[in-house]
Amino acid sequence: MRRLTELFGKCRYMQYLAVTSAAMAGICSYMIGSWGSPSIPKLTSSDSPIGVTLSSEEVSWVASSPLLGFALGALTSSIPLKIIGPKWSLLSASLPIAGCWLGIAFSKSAVVLIVLRFLSGVCDGIIVTVGPLYIGEVADKDIRGKLITFFPIFSGLGNLIVLAVGPFVEYKTLNFICATVPILFATIFVFLPDSPYFLLRSGRGAESKRSLRRLLSNDVDDTTIDERLKEIEATIRSEGTHKFNVIHMFSKKHFRFAIFISLNTRLILAFGGMTVLKSYLQTIIGGTASSISPEISSLIFAIAQQPPVILTAFLVDRVGRKILLTISTLGCALMLGLEGIYFYLQRVAEIDLSAVSWLPTACLVIYSFMQPIGIGAMPSIIVGEIFADEIKSAAAGIPTTFSGSCHFLLAIFFLPISEAWGMHVMFWVFSVFCFYGAIFAMFVLPETKGKSFLEIQETLSKSRCC
Repeated sequence: MRRLTELFGKCRYMQYLAVTSAAMAGICSYMIGSWGSPSIPKLTSSDSPIGVTLSSEEVSWVASSPLLGFALGALTSSIPLKIIGPKWSLLSASLPIAGCWLGIAFSKSAVVLIVLRFLSGVCDGIIVTVGPLYIGEVADKDIRGKLITFFPIFSGLGNLIVLAVGPFVEYKTLNFICATVPILFATIFVFLPDSPYFLLRSGRGAESKRSLRRLLSNDVDDTTIDERLKEIEATIRSEGTHKFNVIHMFSKKHFRFAIFISLNTRLILAFGGMTVLKSYLQTIIGGTASSISPEISSLIFAIAQQPPVILTAFLVDRVGRKILLTISTLGCALMLGLEGIYFYLQRVAEIDLSAVSWLPTACLVIYSFMQPIGIGAMPSIIVGEIFADEIKSAAAGIPTTFSGSCHFLLAIFFLPISEAWGMHVMFWVFSVFCFYGAIFAMFVLPETKGKSFLEIQETLSKSRCC
């Protein structure tokens, strides 16, 4: 038992436990996004589980309404973040999601479905904005990148649960399964430490010290804890006591550069296509004449995402952010481009592609493997570590709001554009943005591996950009 205690002390188990619990909120997030893939085919069938067959327009709104809510939630996330901090913001956003899932299970109209999906999206926007901030503030700098990747790892798990179970269970059963996750998250997370940064920022020094003691190794002495508190104080003090306003957020070079970087990573994430593809995955596969069924294709798609997100957790603090994002964007650009070529040859050139009917599923599976390595992981890491303490609570919502707005527009217009101009057009658009992401990663994105928050701000201030 003594050896076990010593091992836990050295491995900072409380940080891993706190981050793992917080990352469970990511499961809630991706369940909301993936729900459409197995549910939309059921809702558009003649025996719709809600008693009403949804039209194409209603389907677009059901798929996109959470993304509109996501933008609103991200925009307003700074309010609970400032007042109650990251821990209680996550808790206050999680339980309403459970209520939305139960409402969706018993909904009997498209309007109610859209409203409940919108409300769940509002909570999702808060979770996705606040989650990485909490993780970034409770993790030591040498493992911060790895621990922030726990959020996309667990997000991928939510995606896997929905895509693996959803096509094979009843509509209500899937919603009940989704409702249990936020309840389980809240039950565990309520007992874990709050952010020492938030507590110290709120003038609760004694609580901050207790939280820090829980987060550090068991064998850490008071001197080390006091030194860490001084480091946190220096980070907070370095940004001064300037009263926050929007103009001030853009007044300094490193503030502007941080916002520019975070907006670009979110732009690449949105127009990299993952959110739209998850929502319409079975519909897309069903239109390719693939030799693999849509249900099995979606399952393979979800499973393929798990190894890379786990691999990223081990690599991000070793090889760095730039290399991973570059590899991810180039791989996704290639696969999405090939998918677009397949749709063009099949539907526009009307060439018989039965000999390669496996290709669309193969491209999407390889894409689902490459996307989490960089495109899917970097936005959370960037938000968790790149903003100065002075603007963090307000600025963190900007890229998430921007991302939600982009996702909403893509979800609402994906089907109309695909029907009017062809599915290949959308895949080529996604491919171009991924290629842009590779250029951004290679020439603009600064490397933050192994740096403290203060060192990151110094790096940003020395940049020629912004």
